[in-house]
Amino acid sequence: MTLMDYDMMFWNRGQDIFWQFSQGIVAPKRDIMRALRGVKKRIIAIGIFHVVLLSGCSTAAYVIRLGFGQTKVFLCSRSNEAIFRDPSISQETKDRINFVLEVKQYAEERLGLKKTGNYSRYYKVNSQGLLYLISACPKDSLNPYQWNFPIVGRMSYKGFFSLREAEREKEKLEEAGFDTCLRGVRAYSTLGWFKDPIFSSMLNQNKVIIAQIVIHELTHTTVFIEDHLDFNEQMATFVGDQGAIDFFSERYGKYSPDYLDACNMRDDDLIFGKFIEGICSDLKLLYSRGLSRKKKLELREVIFREAKERFRDLLVKLKTPLYLSFEDEGLNNAVLLSYWQYVGRLGVFKGLYNSLGEDLGEMVAFLKDVKRSGEDPMEFVQRRLHGQNP
Repeated sequence: MTLMDYDMMFWNRGQDIFWQFSQGIVAPKRDIMRALRGVKKRIIAIGIFHVVLLSGCSTAAYVIRLGFGQTKVFLCSRSNEAIFRDPSISQETKDRINFVLEVKQYAEERLGLKKTGNYSRYYKVNSQGLLYLISACPKDSLNPYQWNFPIVGRMSYKGFFSLREAEREKEKLEEAGFDTCLRGVRAYSTLGWFKDPIFSSMLNQNKVIIAQIVIHELTHTTVFIEDHLDFNEQMATFVGDQGAIDFFSERYGKYSPDYLDACNMRDDDLIFGKFIEGICSDLKLLYSRGLSRKKKLELREVIFREAKERFRDLLVKLKTPLYLSFEDEGLNNAVLLSYWQYVGRLGVFKGLYNSLGEDLGEMVAFLKDVKRSGEDPMEFVQRRLHGQNP
């Protein structure tokens, strides 16, 4: 056992002790002291990570709050082994954890996604939720408001562990005249900086969505291109969708219910993504016209109403309930861009997948080359699709 192995052993034990403490379970003093030594360096590392990652934010308070939130995730997560030994944890949860590990192994070994220590621990998300993302956009433009962070570059959303803090940010942006969108997330990736746990919010889904989430997040850990958030998310959506299809095909066969559900979800993402692209195209054309801002805002409401009407016709093509909430959602530029960010341009990635012999492993290898090139990733992909070898 290496020194790193010992260090990680104490880190894992330390996290288990902190969880016990949070539940009112008293651990032996010697275990607490050993755990403190083991976690000390990790806590410092988490703090440094967030200061470096988020130093471009407007206030130090935001950095501190986010750092505390991430530290809580690390300290209050429990090793999978501890979960499996705990008789108070349902067998269903244990089976779902094993399923996550099975999908992870498949993604690493068969798809070529980066091998990591992710998902070796479990974090119980409280009733408030895991993480909230706020995004914003001018009312007469589809150029999103962006925050600039070191390491990951420009980002068109900002994360909060506290719903109250996210709502405050939303109010500030709306007071400044922006459209906003606030959404909760089931999981997130630290892009390989830390070992991401299994979040209980991941497991409260059907198996197809769990598989999609796992492969989506592992894709971020494998390929993340600075300053190209839309490309990163759309790429991960397609790889997650197709990866789930391939996983269920190999494990259970092409006539299994899970395989068919995965195909339907992939197809719905493609259909809905094309629908969102059409709305955004109409809005871009409107905003480019030499009209007054007041007139543009009036006409965009017409586009929003027509979009809702077209969606009712689209419903007959959708095979899953993934996007049913769209009909009742209040539309604005930020809301539409939040959809586009994940399912826009999926047809491009489907075309890339087809051009590589419908081999997802080959596609992942190609996407690694895209990152290494240092070029604009979408231009790189488009050259491939037009027969120009990058």
